[in-house]
Amino acid sequence: MKDFEEIYKKALRYCAYQERCLKDVRLKLRQWQASSEVSASVLQKLQAERFIDPERFARAYARGKFRMNGWGKRKIRLGLQAKGVDPALIAVALKEEIDPEEYLARLRKILHEKGAQAALRKGYEPDLLREAGCGTGCTGGNAEGMEDFEEMEMGPEEEDA
Repeated sequence: MKDFEEIYKKALRYCAYQERCLKDVRLKLRQWQASSEVSASVLQKLQAERFIDPERFARAYARGKFRMNGWGKRKIRLGLQAKGVDPALIAVALKEEIDPEEYLARLRKILHEKGAQAALRKGYEPDLLREAGCGTGCTGGNAEGMEDFEEMEMGPEEEDA
């Protein structure tokens, strides 16, 4: 069994490197074979000292996945849900961290360069594809496959998100 100080220092370094969610830190503590008592104490201290902050994590995740990976809101929402982030925090992160004009410009670029299916795979909303003029601006001038993607359940939709 590893002692509190050793595990806490490792967890502190882990959280200081980049924003982490509670689920990821719990998983890492299990990998380090920390006892449940030590894990609970470490998590409590990290949260009290704001090394684990769910809202900050959700904002950083949304901002990073959009800017660095070009993900759409649907895919970002799914990623945050998988990380166990509260739906209210997800909605705030998507609304406040992604500029609508930048979002639409990124979507239009993807549509122009790669087409509708690429935009849908990246998690952009089917309705927004039509709004962005997909029928004429997509690679090959098509919107093939959109019907299939519209029917897929990709997670709950938030109004104003």
